[in-house]
Amino acid sequence: MGGCKALITTFIVEPFVPHDQEFYLSIVSERLGCTISFSECGGIQIEENWDKVKTTFLPTEKPMTSETCALLIATLPLEIRGKIGDFIKGAFAVFQDLDFTFLEMNPFTLVNGVPDPLDMRGELDDTTAFKNFKKWGNIEFPLPFGRVLSATESFIHGLDEKHGSLALATSQPLPDPRLGPLRRSLAIEHSD
Repeated sequence: MGGCKALITTFIVEPFVPHDQEFYLSIVSERLGCTISFSECGGIQIEENWDKVKTTFLPTEKPMTSETCALLIATLPLEIRGKIGDFIKGAFAVFQDLDFTFLEMNPFTLVNGVPDPLDMRGELDDTTAFKNFKKWGNIEFPLPFGRVLSATESFIHGLDEKHGSLALATSQPLPDPRLGPLRRSLAIEHSD
């Protein structure tokens, strides 16, 4: 892939859920707030129906309210509007609580009247691992395909997850071992 060679070690297998309708939801963190997008045409149909996606921007200082959701779900049938609105508000609460930077459900559906994500993609802000490690559990942040951490990089990465703001990336062995302490002092930063 892109000139990299490595083993593919992770596969996701999902059960098939029979359904008639597919919805789309995405939440994207931006500098001054979040962009929330919703469509009644989710799944593979989303590509042909971008014009039907409704989008709203929620500034950082504003809470997610029913009024905010109303802009997104106004054209839904009344009998499902409340459930979808509550689902969007709940997804946004989880998005904020777990420090997501991106969350997309494409599609989600209703199973016995309850929203059910069939496919979901999320990106967590890994710089918040030090405060979220209990909430996140044993989540792993994958490295770029084909990259493997050295023992030293793994050690620093482990410290960073517990304390925040540590980083070390080595690109090649140092030509002179006497430069090691100098390079490490420049590469490792810590701030509280």
